[in-house]
Amino acid sequence: MARVFVLVEDEAGRQTGRGGSFAGVLSYVLRDAGPEAWRGTFGLMLPIVDAATEMEHAHRTTHLDGNRRGPKTKRPVLHAVLAWHPSDLEWLTREHLADTVQSALAAMGLSEHQCVWVTHTDTGRPHVHVVANLVHPDTGKVARLGLIKKRMSAFCASYEQGLGDVRCKRRLTPKAANENRSRQARAGQASVGAADKQKASNLPAPRP
Repeated sequence: MARVFVLVEDEAGRQTGRGGSFAGVLSYVLRDAGPEAWRGTFGLMLPIVDAATEMEHAHRTTHLDGNRRGPKTKRPVLHAVLAWHPSDLEWLTREHLADTVQSALAAMGLSEHQCVWVTHTDTGRPHVHVVANLVHPDTGKVARLGLIKKRMSAFCASYEQGLGDVRCKRRLTPKAANENRSRQARAGQASVGAADKQKASNLPAPRP
């Protein structure tokens, strides 16, 4: 459970977290990785250096080349980041990070999917790159990520509450309060617009 969840941009620059190359993403993730102990895998038999091959094999054999019906995806890679505050580096452990990734995968509906997680500390702000296979290794079905940003925002809010150190209080604001604020803002803008129109109607007509 991290403080911040971010979907990494895809090849087109959109923040979807979706990609088509396990090898490309993992090469980037492992390039500037932090402590070697602060990384791991879930649902994989081979070591991290061979993870891309195993994940691509699952995508190809259970999803593309299988007998399953339905559309086929060419973007089975999910690349997301879980980030913490710099001060959290003092108490973070491998076990905590591993549990965090597992919890995040469950929140995304990917608890049964293949995943590689790698921690980076080079920026001073500890963060974990999560690279998951959206294709289920047994069924070949692609996971659905509907409302993933909202779900993971709630996930992070719950974590900070459990930690007793809330740094993003806005996430804890009830939805109704946010909606009321939006209505008030819209009402205020409408009032200003109506007042401007009234002023304009009171002006003398221009002389011919």
